[in-house]
Amino acid sequence: MIKGLILVVLVLGAVLFAVFISNNSLQSKVDMPSVGYTLHIDAKRHITDLPNWVVHHYCKSLTDGVIQCLLFESDDPDAHLIGIETVIDAKTYAALSPDEQQKWHYHKVEIPLVDAKLPDLKPEEAAKVVQALQETYGKVVIIWEPGQKAPIGDPVIVNVHGTK
Repeated sequence: MIKGLILVVLVLGAVLFAVFISNNSLQSKVDMPSVGYTLHIDAKRHITDLPNWVVHHYCKSLTDGVIQCLLFESDDPDAHLIGIETVIDAKTYAALSPDEQQKWHYHKVEIPLVDAKLPDLKPEEAAKVVQALQETYGKVVIIWEPGQKAPIGDPVIVNVHGTK
C-alpha cells in the first residue's frame, strides 16, 4: 500500500513539474542557449540532393561579427534540426586561411540564388536585413537530410554557390 502511494506521489509530482515547465514559468526565468533565435529566414539550395527544399533558418547574433542560425526542415514546431549556418563579417572572413575560406559562401552572391525570404518581417524590414547580410559570409553544415528518420551519414559542408 505504501509503495503504491509513493508511486502516485512520484507520478503526480512529475505531472505537476511537466505542467510547470509547459507553462514556461521556469523557462522564462532561465537563460538558455536556445533563447533568441528569432530571425526567421527561408532559403533553398542548402540540401545538395534536394535543391528546391526550403530550409528554415532561425538566427541570432552571438558576438560582434558572428551570427548563428539553426536550420530546420520546416517551420513545424516538431521539425528536425538539420544543420547550422554560421555567418561572419568580412573582417573575420579575411583572417581565415585560404583553405578555410573555400568552405564559406559570400552572401551577396548567395542571397539571390537561394530565393531567400524573411516571412515574419514586413518587406521594408526584410530589405534592411538583406542589405545588412550582403557583405557577410556563411558556412552551412548539414547534419540531417530532410525526410530521413535519423541523421544518417557524415555531416556535410554545403557549398551553396555550387548547388544547382
